[in-house]
Amino acid sequence: MEKQGFSIIELMVTVVIMGVLAAVAVPKLFGFMAKAKASELLGAGGTYIKLQDAYSHAHSIGGSWSTIGYRSPAGNSSGKASTANFEYDAEQTAHNWTAKSTVSLNHCSHGQTWYINYELGHAPIGMNYWASADDVSNCIDELVPSFKKLSSSTKAITTPGQ
Repeated sequence: MEKQGFSIIELMVTVVIMGVLAAVAVPKLFGFMAKAKASELLGAGGTYIKLQDAYSHAHSIGGSWSTIGYRSPAGNSSGKASTANFEYDAEQTAHNWTAKSTVSLNHCSHGQTWYINYELGHAPIGMNYWASADDVSNCIDELVPSFKKLSSSTKAITTPGQ
């Protein structure tokens, strides 16, 4: 008589192998998903800096979001608006450009703020920028290390440009 099908041992080995693969792959997947969500900030911050540069070269002063024609990924140029992952603030109280996380992204907890400040530089340089976050090691270094490259200044700019 011929046997058909798999033995219980073969099935158990298959389940163990699948479990090991899942244990390795799932955490990596969530890490990649968080990095993909945070990558929204690089484009949004880079666009803000390009528009601010163009405006400052034409007017020798920085401008508000609406003055320079900037719209966040959430569509706002004044006030606050949210995407699925961040709340953008155009009110410019403590920083010139801010994005607050509305979700946890790996070790970067919910509510962390990413920001860009500028100050007027000396001609022909134009503007100096400082891009950072409340928690640099968990938010920038882990998720989007190139966000720091938006900075043109080596010193922290803590007072927003006017």
